[in-house]
Amino acid sequence: MSKKIVSVKAFVEGSFLELLKSTFKDNLCSVMIYGSYVSGNFVEGVSDVNILIILEEPLFEQIEKFGAVAHKSIKNYKITPLILTKAEFVNSADVFPMEYFDIKERKKVIHGEDETLALSLTKKNLRHQLEDRLRGNVASLRQIVIASHGKDKILSNNLKNLFGSLNAPFKGLLRLKENTPESEGMEKTVEKIGEVFQLDTKPFLDFIKFRKGGELNPKTLAENILVSLKNLVTIVDKMDIK
Repeated sequence: MSKKIVSVKAFVEGSFLELLKSTFKDNLCSVMIYGSYVSGNFVEGVSDVNILIILEEPLFEQIEKFGAVAHKSIKNYKITPLILTKAEFVNSADVFPMEYFDIKERKKVIHGEDETLALSLTKKNLRHQLEDRLRGNVASLRQIVIASHGKDKILSNNLKNLFGSLNAPFKGLLRLKENTPESEGMEKTVEKIGEVFQLDTKPFLDFIKFRKGGELNPKTLAENILVSLKNLVTIVDKMDIK
């Protein structure tokens, strides 16, 4: 682990946590870190530090004060704070099961109780959210093609921005099949999806190579990704999960 990552860890779990305590006081129920910081895929200067801040009440004055005193730290350490009340967190489990499954499985509680123990997460709700997200990806990719005006360079740049929106749905797909998502990276996750769903995932693997600088025709790539996404939508739509 590099000195920079140790520095981030020391700050987040030290000074930043103390800032949260002094700002929200007794209203602060729990603080949990999730995402790449916990899964082991943290990349210096690139990855965000995702922090879930659970409050008892959403007091405007405290939230405003937090923004005023923490904005420099948030920017310097690439911190992404998510503030929810305890009731909001528990009651939205049926709306965001994809994200909450991930938080429940991979998080670090640095203050208070583990609020994920109160979550009621179902594969049925996960299937609905995944179908919605995948259909959204199809629509977004078509919009990207339109906005590229037939120019490869614009399409190439816009395609790379789509990559991040596929990571969470792909991990969610494996959860539907009782498989724990791989923590070694997107490529392993995609390969596993191909095995579990008997799907040709070559367009997604090509997408990973393309994002890393591989020389691929962006128009052909976009067309192939659209076909694979539509196939995934069909598979998820037909899944009967009680």
